[in-house]
Amino acid sequence: MKHLYLLLLIFLTAGLYTASAQGITTSSMTGVVTNDKGETLPGATVSAKHQPTGKEYGVVTNEKGIFYIRNMNVGGPYVIDVNFVGYRSFKLSEVYLQLGQEFKVTAELSEDAVQLEGVDIIADQDDIFDGNRMGAKTVISGEVIQDIAPTASRNLTDYLRYTPQAGLVETGDGPAISFLGQNNRFNSIFIDGAVNNDVFGLAGSGTNGGQSGIQPISPDAFEQLSVSLSPYDVTIGGFTGGGINAVTRSGTNNIEGSAYYFFRNQGLAGRTPTDNEDFDRQRLSDFTAQTVGFRVGGPIIKDKLFFFLNGEIQRDEIAQPFDESSYRGDATPAELDNLRQTVIDRYDYDPGGFRDNTREQNGNKIFAKLNWNINNNHQISLRHSYSYAE
Repeated sequence: MKHLYLLLLIFLTAGLYTASAQGITTSSMTGVVTNDKGETLPGATVSAKHQPTGKEYGVVTNEKGIFYIRNMNVGGPYVIDVNFVGYRSFKLSEVYLQLGQEFKVTAELSEDAVQLEGVDIIADQDDIFDGNRMGAKTVISGEVIQDIAPTASRNLTDYLRYTPQAGLVETGDGPAISFLGQNNRFNSIFIDGAVNNDVFGLAGSGTNGGQSGIQPISPDAFEQLSVSLSPYDVTIGGFTGGGINAVTRSGTNNIEGSAYYFFRNQGLAGRTPTDNEDFDRQRLSDFTAQTVGFRVGGPIIKDKLFFFLNGEIQRDEIAQPFDESSYRGDATPAELDNLRQTVIDRYDYDPGGFRDNTREQNGNKIFAKLNWNINNNHQISLRHSYSYAE
């Protein structure tokens, strides 16, 4: 019996830890329905339809005329309909939801058959005193992600700079983002609710495989990003820097897609970057950075089953020229050349050169997702991501 209690305690503890480590992947909507006299209307029907997928959410107001809809898809547009017997219907369109947002609506229904006037809609997510903002938070929408898609490194760092409390720090593994002065390794990264941290703390980016310079998922697969700082919301935690939350794209009733190609070389990069006016800027050594990819999404069954697919190939050749001024050894370049030639002559082995070695960086990514709207109360999302980096 003692062992049974111990086993039960372990499962409960693991369950609590798992719950605390989940990221936010949806939005919600709440509000109150009243008549033109200010009286609440219990039993009013509220529906919200996600137009891209045809997914409908519906609830009935409680005895105080309040409704709450959870687990809604981010983005939009949504169309909101409020109906009550004997009153004119209330309709609101072009509603877009942000990741983790609680969208607030106050609907006033009139008994008159004339056009509805005096409707008061409260949905200012930028109000810092809004009760649904659980601490400092920045949401990076899909439009912003697309606007800055052709970034130099195409990693999370480029997008997280939109957070006012973010700062760029240089680490031995490349640039990293620090929030509120905390160590960049104290951040926590969630993708579709799952933790995606570099558990060994070896990469400056904080993501799995970050030391290879390859991101786990292509930015073209992201729907929205959010950064939470010191939240007092129990649904997200486990960090002392920033809570980086990302949700991926899904298919819609329209077949949509894109193909892209990014290219950089020494001719596009200019000369040696420096702020020292006395420094003689030199032409950069030859290098190439190429990324090609695509994304496509659409319906398998309209309003029911959707797919999304993203693939990306990265091929970079990065020059590593020998910098004699930073060389910490005692030998001169001529002596190093003599040593190499001696090894070749005596042992028939070429140890390689040291002046212009080229480092290759190769990455392949595949991301696939299926969404099934079973009914108004249930839906299933299946996703698979594969990332190879060398």
